[in-house]
Amino acid sequence: MKQLLYITLVLGTAMSLTAQTLSFGEITLTAATPPTYVVNIVLASNGSQVAGLQFDVSVPAGLSVSNVVLAAGATATAATKEISTNTLPAANNPLGTGATAVTNGVRGIIIGAGLNDTSVSSTGGPSVIADGVVATITLTGAPTSGEVISLVNLAGTTPGGLNIAPVAVPLTIGAGSNDPGKTGNLNMFTTYLVGDTFPATGANVGTFGNNLVDINDAIQVLFTVNNVKGYTATACTDFFDAMDSFPQDTATVRGGNGVIDINDAIVTLFHVNNVSGYKTQPVRTTLGENGVCSASLKKTTADARMARPEVRGSLVVGPAQPAGNGQDRVPVYLQGSRDMARLAFSFGLGDLQSQLRFQAAPGMAPGLMSDQVRGVVVAAWVGGLDVGAGQQILLGYVVGPAGFASNLQVFGTSATGLNDLQIVGLDVSGAPLARQ
Repeated sequence: MKQLLYITLVLGTAMSLTAQTLSFGEITLTAATPPTYVVNIVLASNGSQVAGLQFDVSVPAGLSVSNVVLAAGATATAATKEISTNTLPAANNPLGTGATAVTNGVRGIIIGAGLNDTSVSSTGGPSVIADGVVATITLTGAPTSGEVISLVNLAGTTPGGLNIAPVAVPLTIGAGSNDPGKTGNLNMFTTYLVGDTFPATGANVGTFGNNLVDINDAIQVLFTVNNVKGYTATACTDFFDAMDSFPQDTATVRGGNGVIDINDAIVTLFHVNNVSGYKTQPVRTTLGENGVCSASLKKTTADARMARPEVRGSLVVGPAQPAGNGQDRVPVYLQGSRDMARLAFSFGLGDLQSQLRFQAAPGMAPGLMSDQVRGVVVAAWVGGLDVGAGQQILLGYVVGPAGFASNLQVFGTSATGLNDLQIVGLDVSGAPLARQ
């Protein structure tokens, strides 16, 4: 016990060491009923000197801590094993008073190897703790307004060594993926599940979604990707951010790239179907009161919208053909002006008034299709098609009442190469050929 206390945390005079930070990283939803969240706590530095680490996590009474795992670094090895946790009940709180008091929560202590770890000599002192996720905290309960979890009482030490006492390391709150303002506070009430946008009555957190990513969410993204009337998302709102799921969130980096395209539809669809690599359900904190987001994200959004991908093909709409029973059908083709390998793409078209349906060509069934909105057909092929330069592929037919083609229009398209996930431009300037 004396040895444990000796190397835990020696809070002496801080030396001029590289600043270390702890922050709130990725949040994931692991169960919807009751809501269960896993919150990562991340250590970051420029060449870590931390060998002993302590922090407290304050948790509001409405949430319960069901599990704490100290990971001891994203690149943890056998040299970072000595870990322990202590639950902090409200009735027996040892954590002081005032702003730093914790009435309900946990204390985490991580000690680098060198005590009982036979893989590292104890005479050399504990090894440094690797940067990355040092703890994951599981919270259960439906958050209510104002329920905030906080990082407080941070402390760290150097490794020390034989006859060398550890020295206190400056440890502060850092800018995490879910705490960009370095507050050390995480409001669990103002969070949303990435990809969960249906149903929607507004653009701010709490006005969209149902805490579940399902096929309705994938369709909602697809309608937005293809610019269907009535399906828009304003940049720098929570609603937009919840749709912007590509690139995916990681343990330390908030996902999204400031633009909604076919890649976001694919990520959402993969989450819906629990595809390998898409099994986690990331949660994000709100961008701000009334959808105000940071200047850096606004710049990212603007830059993304200004980027014009190389046009490599065209969406071609042919002339109407009689289909019997008072209906017409309009063929839709994908044409390559350059070779396009493993292309995933989508389109949205219609007349905004007729009951339409999509009839796929043999072997060309889309991975996701919806004609549930009157006058609108959206379809996506996410498996990847190979289209050669000069080649024209019949995708299928839009079928509707005779004469509907005179009002047919293409709302939008989006395409990406699955080999590199780079957006591909598709020309639609000549698409409404039935009008000519």
